[in-house]
Amino acid sequence: MRALRIRAYGGPEVLRLEEAAVPVPAAGQLLAKVRAASVNPIDWKMRRGMLAGVFPLAFPRTLGRDCAGEVDGRMLAGVADPRSEGTHAEYAVLPGAQCAPVPAGLDPADAASLCVSGLSAYIPLVEIARVAPGMKVLIHAGAGGVGSLAIQIARHLAAEVIATASAANRAYCEGLGASRVVNYRSEDFAAAGPFDMVLDSIGGETHVRSIAALAPGGRVVALQAAPIPEGTDKSLAVMAQIQPTRERLERIFAWAAAGVLRPQVTQAFSLEQAAQAYALSEAGHLRGKIVILP
Repeated sequence: MRALRIRAYGGPEVLRLEEAAVPVPAAGQLLAKVRAASVNPIDWKMRRGMLAGVFPLAFPRTLGRDCAGEVDGRMLAGVADPRSEGTHAEYAVLPGAQCAPVPAGLDPADAASLCVSGLSAYIPLVEIARVAPGMKVLIHAGAGGVGSLAIQIARHLAAEVIATASAANRAYCEGLGASRVVNYRSEDFAAAGPFDMVLDSIGGETHVRSIAALAPGGRVVALQAAPIPEGTDKSLAVMAQIQPTRERLERIFAWAAAGVLRPQVTQAFSLEQAAQAYALSEAGHLRGKIVILP
């Protein structure tokens, strides 16, 4: 099979499209013929060695964390174990407990785009913050892969949704359900608060400012970005742990099939163009999701 691999940590120059052996699933794993895989920040962070302390890689290594693919005639989508070979290939191994059937009518590219990013929005909003009707929710980077789904989920939960984005993405975020979009380059998001919940994928100073903008009883839920500053009151900020499960993915896919959650695939690339896809993801300021179509 063809696979996007690296043989050392580094920049885009270490990416190689190579021939590799089709992986062999172990007990509890499924072999999927990949139809679509999404590109997530964790992919280029692993390539650069930024996560070597958490997920050290043995080389050569196939990159990619999620995908949709055929398994015994069924279309499934899910998330690979970051300690194993990835999904940016023609075949990938998925843990059976970390994938779910793709509902009829849901495109494989859309399903793939909802795995890592969908879980990264769903778990903070639904399970950690327990967003409820009337809550005021701030979504940082609202036009991005996670933010574009988080806006929709928070709105579905009947929250008042404020997002940060560039001026160019104001209408895009409003179309997803944001009642107000704060231009992060020229406006102070705290002026739109106080907030009952903040979803922060940026980190650093944004963590500090987000905590200061909370309403009494409010909470910042952070994704893996810069660490939450030491000494922060844990009742005010928590780092979300994104664990894929069949049940979570089934809920996300069901929302998409029902039209509650609109997948936001904005760009698609072949395996031969994967380096370009990575470069776009690494540059940031993306709208929606990038997918690779083997």
